[in-house]
Amino acid sequence: MIAKSTIQDLPEPLREPITKMQFIINSYLAGLGFIHMDTSRSPSYRDNHLLSYLVQDLLQSAVSILTLGTEGLVNVARREVRFILEATIKLCFVQQKEYHLSIREKIEKFDVELKSQRISVNRELDLHFLPDEWRQLFIEECGRIYGLTSSYVHLTPAQLNERIAAVDAGRTSGKESQEDLEDLNLLVARGLAASLVLLFHSVPQHVAGDFLVDVNGDAPQWYFAGSRFIAAIDSQFDYKHERQSRLHEIQALRNSKVFF
Repeated sequence: MIAKSTIQDLPEPLREPITKMQFIINSYLAGLGFIHMDTSRSPSYRDNHLLSYLVQDLLQSAVSILTLGTEGLVNVARREVRFILEATIKLCFVQQKEYHLSIREKIEKFDVELKSQRISVNRELDLHFLPDEWRQLFIEECGRIYGLTSSYVHLTPAQLNERIAAVDAGRTSGKESQEDLEDLNLLVARGLAASLVLLFHSVPQHVAGDFLVDVNGDAPQWYFAGSRFIAAIDSQFDYKHERQSRLHEIQALRNSKVFF
């Protein structure tokens, strides 16, 4: 049995990016867990919402990214980002099209879309939480992330050339560089932010408001507050009474947090 590495086992230069990766993954799990639990208050959730089951796969893939990154299996981690993005695009599409169908009926009705390796259905999504000017930008972001991660699912010349260069430089599996992990962190952050945007659009509208707006109007102290797309969603709740007395302060703080 292969022993599992811990962050403390890693060389000093690798500890910082892996610690950051752990923070990113935990932040995603916090959002995923809240969306799952808040939506599950509906009596029909277990029967009608794909997330009631798919949450297990999203959790496993998110946790595996950290495990894979810690062990230096960077390309495999990229494949998990692809699965999370593809799964949440399809989840959002199906739930928006036929929210109240049973899960079995959804699987039968959307058999073709669920089996497809394409994500073109993302152009049919109702991205109502995003301001008009952000919607096409988000669709393009999903396409870029999916394209980047798909190049690690099937063998391609680009992947081969990248692997040849890495091996020749001594960066074999388990001997990744700090730069490798920092690049992975950026991809993971973008992919998981996109997944959260899609999850918020797949559930009742109150869920996003419940998570993003505290009783005093503040947004949560959360890694993904740094995403421009999450910040755009958060701005849609500036109408709430809890924010009116401190609106300019909240808007300035939100803008200051955005970094990707």
